[in-house]
Amino acid sequence: MNTLCVTTEALNIIEDYLPLVCKSNNYRLDIIDVVFANQDWANRLIDFVEMHYINDTGDVSWIAQTIMHDIGGLMKNDEHFLPRI
Repeated sequence: MNTLCVTTEALNIIEDYLPLVCKSNNYRLDIIDVVFANQDWANRLIDFVEMHYINDTGDVSWIAQTIMHDIGGLMKNDEHFLPRI
């Protein structure tokens, strides 16, 4: 999948699971930056959500918390941060 498709799909997933967060224009721009800068994570996000959706094992609040955790850590550019996805 090319970068634009991955970015678009990842942003759609984030909007689905974090609709209130994405309403803030400033935070939305930060999220877009994170997704563009971390294409490997965006690919894993897509696979992660598809796996939980297909297997019907996804608790929506847990998935949303996991996405928020990863976005927050990736925004900080902390070399010791370990994403859950």
